[in-house]
Amino acid sequence: MPSVTGSRSSPSSPAASALAQAYRAALYRIDIEPSLVMRIDEAHPALHAQFPRGGVFLTACNPRSRRLRPAANARRLRALQRAVERLGHAWLPGRGMDPRGSWPDEPSLWIPGLSRDAGLQLARRFGQNALVWCGPDTVAHLAWVRPPTASIC
Repeated sequence: MPSVTGSRSSPSSPAASALAQAYRAALYRIDIEPSLVMRIDEAHPALHAQFPRGGVFLTACNPRSRRLRPAANARRLRALQRAVERLGHAWLPGRGMDPRGSWPDEPSLWIPGLSRDAGLQLARRFGQNALVWCGPDTVAHLAWVRPPTASIC
């Protein structure tokens, strides 16, 4: 799903606003048992029991909200997995989902304990617009890498 940092200004164009709304409306599922679905600006107390320091939810798929073929997205996701492992972090599979069904599900990673700043560095490296991060308070926050400027392709 689309990505950005909270310190940036809000979207000014209708297309940018639609992209930001799509990210905010998306569901971010961590594939644990039972699965945990995060929503932006909501607390997720079940997260604290397993991941007391929070973490980052990130994909490498569809950079800059441009749809790639599944094989290309799979290669990008494997590269992200390797990058996370090189940083010394574990990861769990997840999926970013559009509840309206107009954007395909995106395979993603939940990276427990990864800081927002480290997540933003990875997101930049993999061409993402934004990521989702949670701190110990378990509230899911959208963090933009760059302000949204275009509509979803």
